[in-house]
Amino acid sequence: MPGARRSHVRLATLVAAAAALLAGSPVRAQRAIEVQRLDAELLVHRDGSLLVTERLRVAFTGSWNGVVRTLPLQYPGPRGSNYSLFLRVLDAHDEEGHALRTSIRRRGGSLEVRIYVPGAADATRTVALRYRVANALRFFDGYDELYWNVVGNEGDVPARAAGVRVYLPPKVTGLRAAAYQGPYGSIERAPTDTAGGSYVEAQSARPLGVNDALTVDVAWNPGVVSRPTRLTEAAFFLASNWALGLPLLALALLIPLWYRRGRDPRLRPIAPCYEPPDEMSAAEAGTLLDNTPDLRDITALLVDLAVRGFLTIEQREHSHALGLFSNREYEFQSAGERSAWSALKPHEQALLDALFEGGTRKSVGTSELVNHFYTQLPAIRSAVYDALVARGYYRQRPDRVMAPYVVAGLVLGVAIAAGGSALAQRVLGQQPLPFIVGGIVTGAIIVLFARWMPARTERGARALEGVLGFQEFLRRVEGDRLQRVVKTPALFERCLPYAMAFGVESNWAHAFEGIYREPPSWYRGQSGAFRASLFTADLGNMCGRTASAMSAAPRGASGGSGFSGGGGFSGGGFGGGSVGGF
Repeated sequence: MPGARRSHVRLATLVAAAAALLAGSPVRAQRAIEVQRLDAELLVHRDGSLLVTERLRVAFTGSWNGVVRTLPLQYPGPRGSNYSLFLRVLDAHDEEGHALRTSIRRRGGSLEVRIYVPGAADATRTVALRYRVANALRFFDGYDELYWNVVGNEGDVPARAAGVRVYLPPKVTGLRAAAYQGPYGSIERAPTDTAGGSYVEAQSARPLGVNDALTVDVAWNPGVVSRPTRLTEAAFFLASNWALGLPLLALALLIPLWYRRGRDPRLRPIAPCYEPPDEMSAAEAGTLLDNTPDLRDITALLVDLAVRGFLTIEQREHSHALGLFSNREYEFQSAGERSAWSALKPHEQALLDALFEGGTRKSVGTSELVNHFYTQLPAIRSAVYDALVARGYYRQRPDRVMAPYVVAGLVLGVAIAAGGSALAQRVLGQQPLPFIVGGIVTGAIIVLFARWMPARTERGARALEGVLGFQEFLRRVEGDRLQRVVKTPALFERCLPYAMAFGVESNWAHAFEGIYREPPSWYRGQSGAFRASLFTADLGNMCGRTASAMSAAPRGASGGSGFSGGGGFSGGGFGGGSVGGF
């Protein structure tokens, strides 16, 4: 019996709990909120700002804390940009004018305003919200315009009725207005009254459903409202597309960093110099100019070694298809014994070793360098850098200074472009294009700055003065101040590699036209009458083809307006948003 009694007690408890649960369900099901009416007053100020006062009559069923008003801030701008409304909430009050507490937070591309309403339980209350918008107007060639969604398409709480009154500054002319209602894109008209030109009034013609909007479009002749200056427009644009300011931030950080770490000692006035300083090779001189041993420097070094008798260059024409087609090939032939290379600088030895495979080959054509020689370039460049550091021109190798900036630029550029795009669309409610552009430009700026970050030492700066003076001599050898230089074929050949490294070989050859009249023993290939300019052009072609062959790697190797656009529509303006409860 006691056990049976306990079973009855448990059963009664369960039945009572179920009854309570069932009894509570209707209460929860009846908890609802409805916007019976939303009225807005839009006051256009002469300075172009807009003061918005919204009055919402809300019916609460069940117990609520208040009203949530969501105000959109982000809109698509022209050509993939963003247009942000700069909105500031002023205050909220009830129908008797008493201030209501508010809490404001940013949610994605909108501003969420929570208005705490006392007694919001099975009651109807009226709340008023005031906010100011700095850039709600749009300005065109023939008119100014306010295109505003009084009720937006975004909410899940219907507004049974809505109205708007737009107040314009005195003496406005050319006033015209239209209002639209319905789902987004609807051209269903709502009643509109311009009230003799003093203000515009519009009302919804029917109850608005969940996805129905009420939009008012008002235009007037320019001259009454102050238009924003170009500077103000630029400030609004950058604030709306702040990711485009990231390159400026990068510059603001990199310029002081360059000033502290990448700035060279001050150069003195540059005077013409008739010899390369410190017996630098063409590759060293070209690298000291721009901190990079590029292919122009390496091919100039090739000519330098030929001039000094370590190799010869032969141009050959290969015919195809019975002589209808031909292609030009250059062949490099080793001159002398390999033991003579020991007197050369390490980077010169590295170039000859790479070209003739450590002395095991006596000749090699440019076609044989394709998909092969590119693996040797890092060692040659490294040897050039080491030579300059050994001379005391740099404290640290320029490539090792540049590498972190290049990596940082690539990584940061991709991170901003890819990560920022995802952030813009999923969190900020913005267009991704500004982040893509901002990321690419920021990364490019950092990578470009990498070339300026290697700092020369005091000795390096003095050597650079000599290189610049030598470059000036090669460029202006025909100038009045340089006429005293005795022009000889030996001088032409000795300086030609440096002229090629500096990119002034045509100037140098022109100065020796008529003086350098015999082809050198180290180059064979030019037919017909020999001229210094044609010979230099042939050498330039050889260097270009050789550079392409040296660097060639196999595939896969790493290395609108409502009045200007043909009519407005519902939901097409600024403003709108949703109304809910919490």
